[in-house]
Amino acid sequence: MSRLVPRALSAALAVAAAFGAVDSFAQVKYTAEVRRTSYGIAHIKASDFGSVGYGVGYAFAQDNFCTMADEFLTVRGERSKYLGGTGSTPYGVNNVFSDLFYTYFNGDAAALTAGLARMKPEVQAAFKGWAAGFNRYLKDTGVANLPAPCKGAPFISPVTDVDMMRLVRRYALQASSGNFIAAMMNTFPPSAASESKAWDGVYDEQFWKDYQARREMLGSNALALGADATDNGRGMLLGNPHFPWVGTLRFFQFHVTVPGQMDVMGGSLSGFPFINIGFNKDVAWSHTVDKANHFTLFELKLDPTNPRKYVVDGVSKDMTSKTVTVQVRQADGSLAPVSRVIYSSQFGPLLNLSAPLVWGTSKAYAIKDANLENWRMGDQWFDINRATSTLDVEAALDRNLGIPWVNTIAADRLGNAFYADISTAPNVDRFHQSVCTPDVTMAGVFATLGVPVLDGSRSSCDWVQDPTAPQAGLLPGTRMPRVYRTDFVQNSNDNYWMTNPAANLYSFYVPAVVGIVPQQQGNRTRLGVSQAMAQLATGKFTLPILQQMALSNRSYAADAFLPDMLALCDTQTDAAVVALCSVLKNWDRKFELTSRGAHLFKEFWTRAAAIPNVYTVPFDFTKPLTTPSGLAISNPTVATALVGALTAGGKAITDAGLAVDAPLGMVQFATQTALTGGQVIIPMHGGDSAGGGDLVGVYNKITSSIVPGIGYIVSTGTSYIQTVQFTDSGVNAQGFLSYSQSSNPASPNFADQTAKFSAKQWITLPFTEAAITSDPGYRTTTISE
Repeated sequence: MSRLVPRALSAALAVAAAFGAVDSFAQVKYTAEVRRTSYGIAHIKASDFGSVGYGVGYAFAQDNFCTMADEFLTVRGERSKYLGGTGSTPYGVNNVFSDLFYTYFNGDAAALTAGLARMKPEVQAAFKGWAAGFNRYLKDTGVANLPAPCKGAPFISPVTDVDMMRLVRRYALQASSGNFIAAMMNTFPPSAASESKAWDGVYDEQFWKDYQARREMLGSNALALGADATDNGRGMLLGNPHFPWVGTLRFFQFHVTVPGQMDVMGGSLSGFPFINIGFNKDVAWSHTVDKANHFTLFELKLDPTNPRKYVVDGVSKDMTSKTVTVQVRQADGSLAPVSRVIYSSQFGPLLNLSAPLVWGTSKAYAIKDANLENWRMGDQWFDINRATSTLDVEAALDRNLGIPWVNTIAADRLGNAFYADISTAPNVDRFHQSVCTPDVTMAGVFATLGVPVLDGSRSSCDWVQDPTAPQAGLLPGTRMPRVYRTDFVQNSNDNYWMTNPAANLYSFYVPAVVGIVPQQQGNRTRLGVSQAMAQLATGKFTLPILQQMALSNRSYAADAFLPDMLALCDTQTDAAVVALCSVLKNWDRKFELTSRGAHLFKEFWTRAAAIPNVYTVPFDFTKPLTTPSGLAISNPTVATALVGALTAGGKAITDAGLAVDAPLGMVQFATQTALTGGQVIIPMHGGDSAGGGDLVGVYNKITSSIVPGIGYIVSTGTSYIQTVQFTDSGVNAQGFLSYSQSSNPASPNFADQTAKFSAKQWITLPFTEAAITSDPGYRTTTISE
């Protein structure tokens, strides 16, 4: 087959081939039918998995090429080379720090290629096919004709199988080492003149607040209903991940069909050839970000003669070091090198966090990451995609242990509801952790911050080896929490404990690193459980009832705590405070487009929830779903602070030029369009605390930040949302991709689903052949090479 290749790309390909960058794509033949239905939903049909990957990669590139090109720049460690050192990734990480981090972890092409080789042949073929399809779009389009965000960009180049593995590792490290990029790149040995000072017992509040914000950037709700909970006695599922609306953590909506082998539909993070969250004819599943620790720190006892040596079992060992260098574009266009020396121990690289977790003259801290060698993710979702029941899903989780940092919630057509946190976690049981936590200070670090620290001076304190685990040092899946129910299971980013209040999942044999129990539950968990139980007390779930629950926009915090605040309001005489109180009194306690004052409560409660001793009844582990409760308005100090929180919240709004009593639809917008050159601004319902978190307790979690003179701009939250009902006649699935399928402002599918989501007009997802071909937006093309 002859092909016309733009001259610039032809040269690029020649250079890439000279350095082995094109791999073996030229020897592989792919054929895929790429079909589209309304809203640009892609349906890929092929006879083999390499061709499926080829079709998915091509379709993805049609919609999101520039977003993906930017991410490949990130995982190659080349942002600073092309974009300069002062900018940042879409998720706020400085370009230089990001490049140093990914050069360190992704610089060994041979190790990445070996990771690919560990995957099943079908999965290897799919990832390679994805890269070939992405490259096919680039070849057909040409660099000069790409969408505006990356049109003619000098960093555009073909994607390799090594790049795909760089991307896989980037996702694997998201919830572990990926949370410490800046800290790791700012880790230096203590100077000869430095002294180890005693820690004053005060944590760096801002450091850990930022760490928590990075963790909470990703969230989710999921609810699986069993035979006793649904109107037809079959399974039903709500899946609602809360992910960023920009960058490669956006979901892409597609459907994969390999006749006789796989037929599955849903959404996936950028670059995955299989479905991460979705359904087939037998089972539907979703994931929620879990509470498990996917790393531990090790406290190193340093050799008193040299802070670059550490002692294990009485033997002094040299730290290893690796110099990492990246090129940084200067203002005049020239390149200048920036280097860091990364020091490492037998446990992993060293990192400075904040006191007391810093590299001093007697102690240092290293991170060991459970997901660093997790090359099983592709196999994991490949097997889930082919599951025929919740039992198959469970078996796939146990067998692969490839889920990196999420819970799994599933329902099947037989009426089984299933929950598990079977993910990649350290094999550190409670006894091991208790005897290997170095001292009371490090015990406090775990209790206060949730960061486990083990004693690195004893080899016996390393992660325990279990021959049944697929990777050395991992907790076997069979020892991780799971439950089957015929009523419901749910998760909203708390740990496994309150999956269903009637199921006692607490077990001493589940390590604390998987989840501290008992633990105060978030307000979304309290809302979700209470809504599910209230519905089952009066009747069964139907699909419309499930959808109403998903987007009810009720605030649990308002229902639970606003009455006391309004009682306090009745005692106020200051006119400005009375006016703010009036707004809250008239508010409907929801985050609907028409709700007046929702944003005032958001600002107030974000501040109020941080007040010491603010609750009348603090958390009581015997009443986990109803405590904490009440506001301690009889306490003068608390009462004064609550009024101050309301005043400060109102001021934040008026200082931004907004009205405190405006309808939410007049002040909260989806404007990712404006950031990429488009013109569509869409009012958006849903809510969250100011700055993120789970304080407001709205199931439809929408995180937005105030921009003076404009309003609250959505950055993350409800993303790919699916409601799946199994019926006697097949699957009935409806959903949204909240930010729409394409990140290209010129695409007709740039904001079409966003408008539907704003209006709560659920979109039917065409799954059967008849539904696909009869869809009014149906079109098809076959690509091959």
